[in-house]
Amino acid sequence: MPIITVNTNVTEQSIPVFFQAALTNMMYKALQKPREVLYVDLRAGANLMMGGDRNPCVYATVECIGRLNPESNLKMARDMEQFFMDHLSVRRERIVIRFIPVPAEFCSFNGELHDPKIEKDQDLPIMTQEAA
Repeated sequence: MPIITVNTNVTEQSIPVFFQAALTNMMYKALQKPREVLYVDLRAGANLMMGGDRNPCVYATVECIGRLNPESNLKMARDMEQFFMDHLSVRRERIVIRFIPVPAEFCSFNGELHDPKIEKDQDLPIMTQEAA
């Protein structure tokens, strides 16, 4: 159920075609959630202004049940910032990322509410060398 939303005023034509797939792979590893339920919502060419100008910028959110905490958030933020700098040519000081924890009972998938145990990361698989 992780939803990564990337709002940017960078035009769609300037964004590599592999952007969403590469971000999906990166976040799959960071969040340790099944790829099949990880969403990347890219909103290119957004009408964004930061600090009174329209220079390239990114406003992203990571919404997830469990997995979010200050230590992992900071690592994800650094990785995401580098990704945005590399693929969108946005300067680090023009990137804002919000991490939004989602209570399991407020999210449904496949006709069911999520199991509250995943808020405590009890669903974390033991990562093998191959999965990591």
